[in-house]
Amino acid sequence: MSITIPKTYDFKSTESQLYQWWEENGWFKPSNEPQKPDFDPARFAKPFVISIPPPNVTGELHLGHAMFVAVEDLMIRYHRMKGDPTLWVPGSDHAGIATQLQVEKELLRTEEVTREELGREKFVERCWEWKRKYGDIIYDQLRRLGASCDWSRERFTLDDGLSRAVREAFVHLYERGLIYRGPRLINWSPGLKTAVSDLEVEYNEEEVTLYYFKYMLKDSTEYIPVATVRPETILGDTAVAVHHDDERYNQFIGRTAIVPMLKREIPVIADATVNREFGTGAVKITPGHDPADYEIAQRAGLSIISLFNKDATLNENAGPYAGQDRFVCRKNLWADMERAGLTIKTEKYVTQIPRSQRGGEIVEPMVSTQWFVKIKPLAEAALAAVKDGVGAERRRIRIVPERFEKVYFNWLDAERIKDWCISRQLWWGHRIPVWYCPDGHMTVGRADPTECATCHSKDIEQDPDVLDTWFSSGLWPFSTLGWPDQTPDLKYFYPTSVMETGYDILFFWVARMIMLGLELTGEAPFHTVYLHGLVRDGDGRKMSKTLGNVID
Repeated sequence: MSITIPKTYDFKSTESQLYQWWEENGWFKPSNEPQKPDFDPARFAKPFVISIPPPNVTGELHLGHAMFVAVEDLMIRYHRMKGDPTLWVPGSDHAGIATQLQVEKELLRTEEVTREELGREKFVERCWEWKRKYGDIIYDQLRRLGASCDWSRERFTLDDGLSRAVREAFVHLYERGLIYRGPRLINWSPGLKTAVSDLEVEYNEEEVTLYYFKYMLKDSTEYIPVATVRPETILGDTAVAVHHDDERYNQFIGRTAIVPMLKREIPVIADATVNREFGTGAVKITPGHDPADYEIAQRAGLSIISLFNKDATLNENAGPYAGQDRFVCRKNLWADMERAGLTIKTEKYVTQIPRSQRGGEIVEPMVSTQWFVKIKPLAEAALAAVKDGVGAERRRIRIVPERFEKVYFNWLDAERIKDWCISRQLWWGHRIPVWYCPDGHMTVGRADPTECATCHSKDIEQDPDVLDTWFSSGLWPFSTLGWPDQTPDLKYFYPTSVMETGYDILFFWVARMIMLGLELTGEAPFHTVYLHGLVRDGDGRKMSKTLGNVID
């Protein structure tokens, strides 16, 4: 009998058949299985467990994913061959902003319709269609890579079990006084029309124009020269600040200045944080649209004026410039100031410009009512988990490479860390579990309420915002095992063993998993954080589906 051997190796059919054989025989499942009658937790050493960093359902996988899959599969197969009960939990992430952005682009490209025109319910249906398409592609790609995951435990951050975990986490933190709602200065993405966290803002060194102008003093021909890169925000100024030791200007402290074109009166104040080397050494204070100015306003008791609408057009506080785009207003206001004799000069200037990581547009600091997590108590516990003990072997959590411990400590430093803005003005994601009645009472619940908990009104409406996608991702190591229920999987496989991921999300994701794991389960979610480098394109940029620079 003769056998015809193909001239080339047909890896597609051969490897898929082999993988299917492995999976069907249950060889990716733990050898000590809590769901089986012969389960014996005392028979083996502690299981080796990895929760896969869930790929975003924004599109197909790329080379960066292939690298982490190879590293984790190596760890998993090594421990499986040693005879350890081994579990690799697969899954994917709904990736709120990123996925919504992709779906919106697809709608505009194929149907020329916006999400607002489609409506919330139908838009969310489209997001689910996108998830089903790309979720299936992602899982097929992981199988093609040979990832030996236990597919019977596959999870998605918006599935019913994880959605329940998100609710439990929110309500727990709220009842502990660690979640609150209030007006704060946040980063606003005009393109995405949502708040974004400090970590979702990228600062790029760019050449801009520095505008020098005159802040006239009341009932006088005297003026204080001021420089700004954002002249449109002059319309929201509530003070002019100088350093009290600056002999050029300290005689003006306590005087009144006049806002150009609007002729509104504002005080001249002293503040020790004024940088005498920037521009003229005197600065305009716009607390509604600048973080440093916001801090100065808090100390000085200044009023806060909000200038912008959600699309970054000017609102009614801009007077005759209301309705204009921020950059159109910049041009028109400066022209009017030139005609009024209030300008001095312009010059080129290089500075850091904040841009949205996802959308790329310039972010606008704005005062907005949002939901926040009080982060300092959680950060203190997360710091201790890595710092405690003498030597790496005594710590609850070890970071590899060790040099990233310093980065971790810097991010969690109590003097630097800020409360976490967790609300997003999106439609795709976990809806915030808070309901409001017409009298303004709030009802926070693990289940959907039928009436206001305070006045018993039946007329209640759920908060329209969704949670930051990192909130649900932060629960991943234990929510995927059944938390908040004390399931057999949670009891046996948690805490997990290693969190292997890219160094770029050490704070975005890893630190938040540690903080939430310690708070909600009382245990560190893993004993080792293993960080890998990034696969980059020819320009040195990280491969990203959002940037469109990936290799499938």
